[in-house]
Amino acid sequence: MTDLSDIHHAHRTSPSLQATPAAISLRNVSKRFARRNDAPLHVLDEINLDIPHGQVVAILGASGCGKSTLLNLIAGLAHPDEGAILVEGASTAAYTDWRAVGYLFQDDRLLPWRTARDNVCFGLEAGTLPRSQRQTRALQALVAVGLTGFEKAYPHELSGGMRSRVALARSLVNEPRILLLDEPFSKLDPGTRAQMHAELLAIQASRNMTVVFVTHDVEEAIVLADQVVILQPRPGRIREIAPVTLARPRVPAQVEVAELIRQLRVLV
Repeated sequence: MTDLSDIHHAHRTSPSLQATPAAISLRNVSKRFARRNDAPLHVLDEINLDIPHGQVVAILGASGCGKSTLLNLIAGLAHPDEGAILVEGASTAAYTDWRAVGYLFQDDRLLPWRTARDNVCFGLEAGTLPRSQRQTRALQALVAVGLTGFEKAYPHELSGGMRSRVALARSLVNEPRILLLDEPFSKLDPGTRAQMHAELLAIQASRNMTVVFVTHDVEEAIVLADQVVILQPRPGRIREIAPVTLARPRVPAQVEVAELIRQLRVLV
């Protein structure tokens, strides 16, 4: 069982995190947003974090602590005011292989006039693949998320869980090495969410992807992650980094899983 005293010092003493090459590194990262007629809003402060290749990492914290901002900085959608972010060894300003980074937003953002297959194809259209190859790749991605037979369905014909699967397929169609997720399962019912968790972990394991996801749900963080990064309220600073070494699959009702959930809830 993970001991709470170990969790308190994990981000300072964990040798495994220091020895593993990082897919993503953040060094002294701070972010502020300008506000009209007011002082800038200090959202993140002095974030230092290494995310190893092939790990699943949860960014956990209360609303407003800067979780989504941190994800956007990693994705290159915003830039830090201080500090540096490295993706696969290159700064986000110089990194060019953004097709290797998939991003799954909280809303599915499907185009209502496109079928499931054509929504997934959208992620390939900026490239040079012929249309037939794009469609083949899209169908393969839909199969991977369990949507065989629904490739011609439009978004309004799909349930919320199925729409989330299409969005996940669109994020996977470029075969990314890094996948970023911003609370993509928060609107799903518990049963569908559990299915999505299982599918995500299966896909991640088969491709050895690095996965970073934002959540405010402690259970979700423990079920999915190899390590949990806990942010304290604004300005967001890293309060703890907790390794999760329990074997998968993890069920919240299991004694050790439930105990770790209880310990982390004290810190959020």
